[in-house]
Amino acid sequence: MRLALLPFALLLACDGKSVEDTDSPPPLATDDTAGCNLNAPVITTLVISNGGLETFDNGTFPTIGIEMDVSDDDGDLDILGMYVWFDESVDGTVDTSGEPPFSAPYYLFEDAVECAKFTAGLTLKPAVTGTTLAYSTRYEFAVQAEDHHAVRSASYILDGVTPNSDGSDGSAP
Repeated sequence: MRLALLPFALLLACDGKSVEDTDSPPPLATDDTAGCNLNAPVITTLVISNGGLETFDNGTFPTIGIEMDVSDDDGDLDILGMYVWFDESVDGTVDTSGEPPFSAPYYLFEDAVECAKFTAGLTLKPAVTGTTLAYSTRYEFAVQAEDHHAVRSASYILDGVTPNSDGSDGSAP
């Protein structure tokens, strides 16, 4: 998976395993050739937590874990994408217009058969460097899931606190 659009470090994990970048992304189907593009995915669970310290190309940083579980009645979660926007105003709304600051446009689940994967989970761990995401700060996150046929879910909104610069839990109210 190519995450080159991001100007900062990002780690993607699925089922407890890190996902490597690839030069050949899987194609997204945008037609109904598979017969399973009728329903939007639904985020069933969203967890925002301290993602721990992670090593990236440019150093080791604390991360915030953004973990979603998704279901889709038509089973086209063999490819899953995650899009994340955030703001500091915890008011139940987040502006999702424009490009998301964090994204994993697709993740191909190996051995998954198109139209037969009805549930999936994905975790994104953006680095907290004090710039894009400040340390020990409460943010509200809006997350959308995207299935194999490029159909997006409604936004799921949840707030969480970024860790301190040493990776310990932040204490923002």
